[in-house]
Amino acid sequence: MAMAGAEAPYDPSEPSPWWLKGLAIFMALLTVYMLLGVASGILSPVLVDRFVPDDYADIEPYPEDGTEEEKAEWDRSNGEWDALVEYIDEMMGMMEFSASYSGLLVIIGLFCVPVLWRGDRELGIKLVGAWIGVNFLGGIGLIWMVSRIGFMPEFNYGSEAEAVDLEFFETFSLIAGWGQIIICNICFLGILGL
Repeated sequence: MAMAGAEAPYDPSEPSPWWLKGLAIFMALLTVYMLLGVASGILSPVLVDRFVPDDYADIEPYPEDGTEEEKAEWDRSNGEWDALVEYIDEMMGMMEFSASYSGLLVIIGLFCVPVLWRGDRELGIKLVGAWIGVNFLGGIGLIWMVSRIGFMPEFNYGSEAEAVDLEFFETFSLIAGWGQIIICNICFLGILGL
C-alpha cells in the first residue's frame, strides 16, 4: 500500500554514489595487496640468491676422511640439494612473473580508485573489468607455471614414499588452484555486477 505524495529518497534506477566509493575503497585495498605482491616477487629472488648456496659443499663439506656410508650419504644429500636448487630457481622465475602481473594490476588499480571515487561509473566499471581480466589471466599463468614446475621438488624418496601418495597431493593442489582462480574471479565479477 503506497502512500500518496511520498517520495523515494533516491531514484532506484541509479545505484547509491556510495556503491562506487565502496568499490573504490575495495580496489584501493586490493591495490595495496598487489603492491605487496610486487615487493614479494622482486625481493624473493634477490633474497634466495643471497642466502641459499648453489653448492651443497658450502653447507656441508665432503667427508674425504669419512666412511663409505658417510660419503654415500653426502652424495645422496648433494643430489637432493641440486634438485632443490633447480626447483627453487624455477619457482623464482614464477615469482618474477607474479611480480610483473601484480605490477600491472597495481597500475590498473591506481587508475580505478580515483575514477570510482569521483563517481564515473562507466569508466570505473570498465577499469575494474580490465583489472578482473588481468587478474584471471595472471592467475591462469601462475597455475600453469606451477603445474609445469610441480608443487614440490622431485626427490627420490625410495620406499618411504610408498606409504604416501604424492601424486594425489599434486592433483589436489592443481584442482584447488584452478578452483581458487575461478571462484575468486567469479566473486569479483559478482561484486562488479552489484
